[in-house]
Amino acid sequence: MDIENMKAAQRITAGQAVRTTGSGTVTPAIETEKLHTSPFFGVALETVDPPHNVKVQISGVFTLRSLGSDGGKSGAVGVDSSGQLVRATSKECVSAPNWIGDCDASGTVTIRPRRDTRLSVLDFGAVGNGKTDENADDADAIQSALDCAMRLGTTDGSVVYLPPGEYRIKKPLVISNGCILEGAGLAYHDETSRILADVTGNFKLKIGAVGGETVYCAIALVGYATGLAMTPPRGRADYAVLRQLALHSIPAQGTPAATFQAPQMDGIRVMATGACIERMSVVSFRRNGIEISSSEVAPVVNASGVQIRDCRLTSNGQNGLDIGSLGNDNASTILVMNVDATSNGRDGICDNSRFGSTFVSCHTAANRRRNYSCDGKSRPSVYVGCYAEADAPSVFKSRNTAVIGGDIDTTSDSVFWGFNSLGKGPSALRVVNDYSKVHKYWIADAGVDIEEGEEQTPQKGPGNGYVYRAIRAGHTRGVNGLPPEKKGMPDFPPVVGAELKELDGLVWKCVRKNEPQVTTSNTLGSYGEDPTIIHDFQIVTVDGKLQLAGDSLFRTQVQTAPAAIKGRVAVSLISGVSFPPTYYQTAYENGPFPGALMLPEAWIGNYVYGERRICVVTGGNPYNTRVGSCNFYRPGDLLVNAVRGQTDPDEIGWTVKAACGRGAAASSWASGTHYQIGDIVKPTPVNGFVYLLHAYKPDDPLDPHNKVSGPSQPPSWNRDVPQHVEALTDDNHLEWMTLYDLDENKWCIVPLPQRAEKQTKSNATSIDQLKDDFNALLDKMRKANLLE
Repeated sequence: MDIENMKAAQRITAGQAVRTTGSGTVTPAIETEKLHTSPFFGVALETVDPPHNVKVQISGVFTLRSLGSDGGKSGAVGVDSSGQLVRATSKECVSAPNWIGDCDASGTVTIRPRRDTRLSVLDFGAVGNGKTDENADDADAIQSALDCAMRLGTTDGSVVYLPPGEYRIKKPLVISNGCILEGAGLAYHDETSRILADVTGNFKLKIGAVGGETVYCAIALVGYATGLAMTPPRGRADYAVLRQLALHSIPAQGTPAATFQAPQMDGIRVMATGACIERMSVVSFRRNGIEISSSEVAPVVNASGVQIRDCRLTSNGQNGLDIGSLGNDNASTILVMNVDATSNGRDGICDNSRFGSTFVSCHTAANRRRNYSCDGKSRPSVYVGCYAEADAPSVFKSRNTAVIGGDIDTTSDSVFWGFNSLGKGPSALRVVNDYSKVHKYWIADAGVDIEEGEEQTPQKGPGNGYVYRAIRAGHTRGVNGLPPEKKGMPDFPPVVGAELKELDGLVWKCVRKNEPQVTTSNTLGSYGEDPTIIHDFQIVTVDGKLQLAGDSLFRTQVQTAPAAIKGRVAVSLISGVSFPPTYYQTAYENGPFPGALMLPEAWIGNYVYGERRICVVTGGNPYNTRVGSCNFYRPGDLLVNAVRGQTDPDEIGWTVKAACGRGAAASSWASGTHYQIGDIVKPTPVNGFVYLLHAYKPDDPLDPHNKVSGPSQPPSWNRDVPQHVEALTDDNHLEWMTLYDLDENKWCIVPLPQRAEKQTKSNATSIDQLKDDFNALLDKMRKANLLE
């Protein structure tokens, strides 16, 4: 025990905390001084008047007075307004976080003056051993620290600190008055500060005046008008901060071990302006990880200007982050940055903010309903550089929503503003991708919450070909339980109108067959996410779900740099992920227009059935050119050379005498291969002929990707079998046309007969000049009876 004799500068009462003036005298620590900032010297052991000396205990056990028992909790000791010692948890304490000492559970005080910059929850009786002690409950201790910070206002004590540990709570915490609840960090090691919300407790929170509103959550940031009641009474939570800690529900609501006896509770409920949540993980709550909502009952509370940053929201029963879904219109202008929302039971991020929010560099994946959901009202939200894994779709249904950069798979009915693929500024996009409003039935750990009206179809294998609608909300059984009727939807006899029951009152009704639907689209200028597409035809869907992974059966598209010729239009049938062209046309500026001459290759009629083409060879000659589809020719085709530097300066064009194709440009036939219309192959061994893919057989697979060649080369292509030019050969799902190999049969193409007046080469430097020269050539050929 350390006791000193000091001169009293004022009357001092026994048991009163004192401070030193620095000149060998002490004065009582009373309310007129800033007791939470001025350091203590010790405790007076006797009552004296100045100028007498007083005995002051400056360390050790203080035996003059005990603070009594406080439920078995130890903590810090401060002083009240008269300078007498009180526990940190006492509402009379005015010195926090300036402590005169500590006391044990029995109230025995040890003098140990110290001044902190933060309010540690350990000083208020928290233990932090909730992971090993199921009976532990640090809620009162943490709340006492928060309430103390509220009383201190904006002074140094507004930060409440959770040292590393596992803090079990059995009732909600209320953050108020701009306080900061701060942990030691969000890391996966022993230094993590983690709050464990034990759902066996009571997390019911009454907010507002008579009638008010009842919410269920682990932590509440609640703002309301001064003077209106709340149970328990707290100050406003506007601009309060939660940071650097983990918040977990126990037992985890997303595991089979969960009892599901607890109410539908959120991890964090924000009903305040300007609150900030950063560097937190919120895990395994039955409802939402973070719910931001306003309140339309007394008191009316706005939830705007909230920031959610660097957070991980995972394995919650409904949404990772939910903004405004409770129908409260004034949850708006939220800033969400670097948030990871994964493996939640419904949506990763659900945005129903009335006036829009901003999402930057967020990541979502493996959410069971949607990764991002901005569905309903016209919400001017902005998504910048956000990413979503492809295992769940995203929905944007507002032309006021902007999606800039990032990689998000959106639904076919999504409409929003975004930067197009050519980078020419914002345009309204209707994005097509592999999605259906009918979800697969999830057999997932702990099941999935289902809302009334949701539609699902069996998940495994081909299913049973029927769609089921939830006519009563509830919960699916989960992987350790059983789907409807013992073995699930696939094995239950599908009868339209039949009902299937699951957990929590969930009732499915079989509503219709899940049948394919063939739709067509014909758009000009801007189609889907790519404005270079002029026309797409025949998109095949099954109950809205695209069957061709976003591809179309037939496409006309303006080519783009770097490989394209400016203004060239490519027309193709589906093949693989991209659209290798079946043939080219040259468009003027941005596209073709009626009456235009299409160069370098213009088809007159349908080339597949032999109508004449007029082709301008822009490189090499007809025997070696690689331009466009000049690798095959039909009788009646007219090939015009309008470029200087060819092998024969006198040749102005060629005519085609027989159907032929360039064997040097053909690939060898291969089994089980998907070819596109217009492809040319040669047999093994070569036989002097090549074969042009003429058509797909109409009654074979709907998806052209599945239309492939047979297991072996057609026997009619063997060398010892007579070949008939333009004959058709069946090859599994394909139909080939026989052509002469032009490289071995150069007679198939001959120069134009010189019966026309000599025509010089074109010196054209523009499309208009080339058209004039070409038309002049055609006029001379007609006069020479070379053309009809």
